[in-house]
Amino acid sequence: MFSSKTSRLIKSSLINSSLAITLFIFSLSGSLANISVQLKSSHEGWINTGLEAAKGDKILVSAEGSLDIGLKAPMEGRHLLWVRFGDNGEVFQLTFNDEIIIANDDGLLHVAFLNPPNVVLGNRKGELNSSYEMIPETDLDFKISASKLSGGQLNQTAFAQRLAKAERNAELLKSLPAGFDHLWYLGASNIFASKQTSRGPGVFIKTNDDGGIIKKELDIPLTKTTEIDFSWLYRKLPAIAPETTLPTHDYMSIAIEFDNGQDITWYWSHSLAPETFYRCPLAGWDKVETHIVVQSGQDGLGEWHQHKRNIYTDYSTSVGGEMPKKIVGVWFIGNSIFGRRGADAEFANISVQDENTQINIFERDAN
Repeated sequence: MFSSKTSRLIKSSLINSSLAITLFIFSLSGSLANISVQLKSSHEGWINTGLEAAKGDKILVSAEGSLDIGLKAPMEGRHLLWVRFGDNGEVFQLTFNDEIIIANDDGLLHVAFLNPPNVVLGNRKGELNSSYEMIPETDLDFKISASKLSGGQLNQTAFAQRLAKAERNAELLKSLPAGFDHLWYLGASNIFASKQTSRGPGVFIKTNDDGGIIKKELDIPLTKTTEIDFSWLYRKLPAIAPETTLPTHDYMSIAIEFDNGQDITWYWSHSLAPETFYRCPLAGWDKVETHIVVQSGQDGLGEWHQHKRNIYTDYSTSVGGEMPKKIVGVWFIGNSIFGRRGADAEFANISVQDENTQINIFERDAN
C-alpha cells in the first residue's frame, strides 16, 4: 500500500551515541526535561534520547525538518518518524509534527526513522528486520525535541509555542469508528473520522498530504457465497493519473484481509476500466495486496452508489492460488502522499454475509 533491518541492538547509552544530544532541565511550578536529538542518517536505527518516562506520562514531541524523495512535496517528520518507550513498549508513529504523546510503557524514549515501515518493521516492539540494512542509506536532517510534562505551566518558556501547536493539534484529532484502529505497521494519520452519513453510520476519509489504513478485526469463514455489501460516495478523487505506478498511487478504498496475509481492496479509479485488477506497485505491498476497480472517471462523483461483491470469486479471479480459509479484517485506506491532491469520500451501509450469517461493520451509534 504505502512508501518503502539485520536486527540491530538498541542504542541505549547517551555516551556512545554518535548523535548531538542536548539536555536542558528547567524548574517551574512543575518540572520539564527537554531533549533535542539530530537524526543524520536513515541507518541509525532506534536512538536513545535519554528521556526517562513512566507509563502514562505526557510527553511533548516536536519534529523539525523534511526529506525530499522526489514527490510533489517533501515528506515531513510525521510521515517518517516513530517512537518507542523502553524495550517493551509498542512502537507508534507521530500523527503531527508537534504532538503530546502518552508513554505506553516505562523506560527511555527512543526515536527512529522508518521508511517504508511495512518493509523494515519486524514486530510491534520495533525489531528491525533484515530489509533495514538492504535499503540504501539516506542522509537526513531531522531534529526531534521531547519534553516531559509534569504539571508545569510553560507559557513563559521557549517551549510554549510548540506546546500550543500540540494542544491545537490534539483538538483536531478525529475519532475513528468503533472497533477500528490504525494498522500498526503502517502508522497513524488523521484522515479518518467516524461519521453518521445519510446512509447510516460510516467513515469519512479526507486526504490531502497523508496516507493511512484503519482496520477492524473480523473472524469470518470464507465460503463460495461470502459477499460484501457497501455504499460509497466519492466527491473528489486523489489520483492525478491511473493508480498502477508508484508516483500516481493515490486512492481511497475498502479492503478485506485474509488469514494468509493477502488483502483485496475495491476502489474508484481515476481512469482504469471497471473490473481491472492489479498488484499494488509499492514495496512490500506488492507481495500481499491486490486492487480491483469498481467505478472509474468523473461521472457519478458526489452521489451514493451501492455495490455487492462476491469475495470468494474476486479473490479467485484476481489473486488465485490456494484459497484462504477466513476473513480476519476489514480496512479503509486513504492516500494522497504522492500527488498531494485533496480528496474525500464516505463509506457506509457495509456488511459481510454468506448463506448463514451477516456481520454489520459499523455500529449504529456512530457520531
